[in-house]
Amino acid sequence: MERRITMGALRRYLTRPHDAATPHGPGPDGHGPGGAGVADRDAAERCDLCATPVADGHRHVVDLSSRELRCACRPCATLFDRPGAGGRRYRAVPDRRWYLRGFALDDAAWDALRIPVRMAFVFHDSAARRAALLYPSPGGAVESPLARATWARIEAANPVLGGLAPDVEALLVDRTGEARDHWLVPIDDCYALVGLIRTHWKGLAGGPDVWREIAGFFAGLRRASTTVDAAGAHDGNRSKGARP
Repeated sequence: MERRITMGALRRYLTRPHDAATPHGPGPDGHGPGGAGVADRDAAERCDLCATPVADGHRHVVDLSSRELRCACRPCATLFDRPGAGGRRYRAVPDRRWYLRGFALDDAAWDALRIPVRMAFVFHDSAARRAALLYPSPGGAVESPLARATWARIEAANPVLGGLAPDVEALLVDRTGEARDHWLVPIDDCYALVGLIRTHWKGLAGGPDVWREIAGFFAGLRRASTTVDAAGAHDGNRSKGARP
């Protein structure tokens, strides 16, 4: 059975939405000047661990006990980059973004996932000890069942997934239109996409604005990504937006 993740739950993962065109940037949080919006923005601009002011594009750590993303200054994020530094409480969200060239996921394998949209992401949920499959919707992120055997086949066909950091990195898939694109991204990028769709979706089909935002998000992600072979071999080059 699919499980819809409410906007309240989405906030537990994403403290501050990101800009569609730039995965690191400030996002469409809907707050105008004054009132609660300013208070929320001021709160988001301090490290949740040491209260140091942080700039736009700051990193996050995952609070594993509550499944919340916490804003982190550079020193705190660097501290929790070290294996075991956060114990069982915190894990730093990495900032690597890889475009996965030659990813093995054909139409039949995609259809077997049985989700109603053409975008999805998968991450290892260490608490549940399984891979979690989610997709964006106008109401937020929705979790869909993912059989262990299905994910095992995808991993076996794409060894690069063996390096996916639990809880903090995800496989992101875009099959909208003619796209057949796959990324390894920080988990907060996935929830930025979810927030973008929820913010801009109108009517039954979403409207032209949301599709422009989605296109901008993936274009920005491609510019920010390094191309890596899904078989696991790194080509050492920064992607410039053209298909390999």
